[in-house]
Amino acid sequence: MSITYSSGFATHIEAMLEWRTALGYSRGTLEYPMLSFDRYCSAHPSDEPILTRELVTDWCREGTKIEWPAHKAHAIRAFGKYLQIVGVEAFVLPAQWIRKPTRQLPHIFSDGELAAFFDAADSISPSASSPFREHTLPVLFRLMLSCGLRPQEARLLRRRNVDSGGAIVMIEQSKRNKDRRVPVDKGMTDLLARFDELADLRRPDREFFFEDHTDQPYPGRWVTAHYHRCRERTGGIAPGSTPYTLRHNYASRTLTRWVEEGRDLGVWLPYLSAYMGHDTYSATAYYIHLLPERLAATGLTSAAGIIPEVTS
Repeated sequence: MSITYSSGFATHIEAMLEWRTALGYSRGTLEYPMLSFDRYCSAHPSDEPILTRELVTDWCREGTKIEWPAHKAHAIRAFGKYLQIVGVEAFVLPAQWIRKPTRQLPHIFSDGELAAFFDAADSISPSASSPFREHTLPVLFRLMLSCGLRPQEARLLRRRNVDSGGAIVMIEQSKRNKDRRVPVDKGMTDLLARFDELADLRRPDREFFFEDHTDQPYPGRWVTAHYHRCRERTGGIAPGSTPYTLRHNYASRTLTRWVEEGRDLGVWLPYLSAYMGHDTYSATAYYIHLLPERLAATGLTSAAGIIPEVTS
């Protein structure tokens, strides 16, 4: 859906989003918060649109019990900084006014929990409202876990980006618009090839590897809803988790395996960082502190059995 801005700030909002996109940021991060701001400004017009402290604080407080909702605060701070860069008078929301989010430890699945989760995914029934879901979900979720893909990276894969013969998945324009090549193991490669053949019978000229409707990928809310459906079918394991948790588990399990193999994590961490498409090594190193105190509790021994063998 195309977003149109109509307030007195519309031109500057569009220019900021284009500028950030050129720098490698995702347009989607700010376009919806800025749409909310744009509508607020249209409903509260002024003779001359100036980003004042009063306007910023009034919008941030509107319709919420939280003093500074993070999504609003970060968006309007970025907008204020952009306006100052291009020489326009503007108030910049101080960073100190934005409460830093508390990072929750991701749920680390045990082997038994993962087996139950994928049993649930494998037994999803056909649905008239979501044709082909029974074939899509088992492959989509296994791809996210086995390669540590972000949910949007997996669901937005183009068919041309999956090279089963070369055992490579190409991720295009992911975070910061970066591309990367992700090697895939044989079990997952075979599963992707079989899915591609089956999906080709349904829609030979599809654009997306996992395609909902013609030339349309499955929406993020669809993936999230079915992730929770699978959780609930296992008795509600991992409450509070999201599809992103599968990516977290890939990182934790990879590091766990390396610890068991006696590898030097300082040497191998950059490889994991590049594979997962992290901007910095610190983003990957975050997972290291999960290992010492939680390794024994998870019951992890290996990644064997997570991805069942492909059978005819």
